[in-house]
Amino acid sequence: MDKLLEIKNLETAFRIKDDYFNAVDKVSLDLYRNEVLAIVGESGCGKSTLATTIMRLHNENLTRSTGEIIYDGKNLLELTEEEMNKIRTKDIGMIFQDPLSSLNPLHRIGKQIGEALIYHTELSKEERETRVIELLTQVGIPNPKRCAKQYPHELSGGMRQRVMIAMAMSCKPNVLIADEPTTALDVTIQAQILDLIKGLQNEMHAGIILITHDLGVVAEMADRVAVLYAGEVVEIGTAEQIFKNPKHPYTRSLLRSIPQLDDDAADDELYVIQGMVPSIKNLDRNGCRFADRIPWIKEEAHEPNPTLHEAEEGHYVRCTCYKHFVFEGEDS
Repeated sequence: MDKLLEIKNLETAFRIKDDYFNAVDKVSLDLYRNEVLAIVGESGCGKSTLATTIMRLHNENLTRSTGEIIYDGKNLLELTEEEMNKIRTKDIGMIFQDPLSSLNPLHRIGKQIGEALIYHTELSKEERETRVIELLTQVGIPNPKRCAKQYPHELSGGMRQRVMIAMAMSCKPNVLIADEPTTALDVTIQAQILDLIKGLQNEMHAGIILITHDLGVVAEMADRVAVLYAGEVVEIGTAEQIFKNPKHPYTRSLLRSIPQLDDDAADDELYVIQGMVPSIKNLDRNGCRFADRIPWIKEEAHEPNPTLHEAEEGHYVRCTCYKHFVFEGEDS
């Protein structure tokens, strides 16, 4: 398979007063062409931080990143800002979580989409304007010429999300990062946005990193899934492996939290994972970070320094505690 992106032992730490605390901790992932790699987990697990680290969008006075992010033989963490600007949008595009705050409220939609074309292509002004209309048409905007002349506040949430996708796709990148692309959209628009991303991926043969906490979206879209908890990858495998044979207690708890619509589950209470994702200032750096939320598992069942184990081919899980985890009513 054609490997597009390789992340090795990536750490991203935020400065709080005089100390640095890792929000992404020793993460290693690969992304292949024509693949959708989903990154899932609760809010606060480091998903968006991972995305913005790949794009190098952090203030270097407040954060520091170590490890490697290899694209086209280069470590993105070692590139200058000028070199990175040549890669953003052209080679690696990103759909941001909140389009209203990501779009410039003072500029018209057409101008904002056209900026990347000015920087990365040699198209004339007329050709850029034509390309902008093509992109807006491609993402399903009903009146693209009018939309190009509008400001972000004049569009609905679904329309703004389509504009963000058009911007990310403008230069046909090899890698597309979609950070919660369907947040706050109704289910009809959500389905349209997902179909749009999948269709554009098939056209461009790109690799997609899909960041979401919606496991229904993951089941529909993903080829492989990485489960992130407290900055660490706790489980990774194909979508089939994760959904049919989840191993880590956190993964199994996430899946159990999905409401069931079958008759047998109609009277069951919705499962809730007890506790909260720990603050990056209070992480157990040398033990299982999920241990406090599964107190019924004995301390000796956890590894002192949990590592990823290969449960089956291509399916990895962190910490041996998964061998001792059962829900009430399950066979041990």
